[in-house]
Amino acid sequence: MPNRFRVRSLATLGIALLMWLPLASHANDAQTKMKYTLFCSGCHTADGRGSGDPRIPDMRNYVGYFAAVEGGREFLIQVPGVSTAPLKSKELAQIVNWMLRTFSADQLPDDFKPFDEQEVERLRQYVLRSELGDTRKALVTRIEEYKKNN
Repeated sequence: MPNRFRVRSLATLGIALLMWLPLASHANDAQTKMKYTLFCSGCHTADGRGSGDPRIPDMRNYVGYFAAVEGGREFLIQVPGVSTAPLKSKELAQIVNWMLRTFSADQLPDDFKPFDEQEVERLRQYVLRSELGDTRKALVTRIEEYKKNN
């Protein structure tokens, strides 16, 4: 009898944990969305469409392409509003990953690897300033080539 009880208890615990995982993931996404709202939506708006200022473009169905071209991954973190955000690198990684999945999942390359805290910490040491416009223009050209070939 004790063995059956133990097996049943472990099975029940396992099922409860499996049911809890999506809730934990949803809670993490909700927290990340809240941080996006607080720190990013002022310019990028809640739905990622941008403010209408050409320096703040629409991210919907596009921002994922940056992860597919040379230099684009770095750019996503080195944009001034991202790299200088008053957030820990782990939080910033979560927000950028959430933005990519939320606004542009279909444009991410098949081999996309989510940003992690260490990569963001390393990349945010360099902030694009005067070269921001030229860098973005070159990346958009690479993205257009990528889109033609894929």
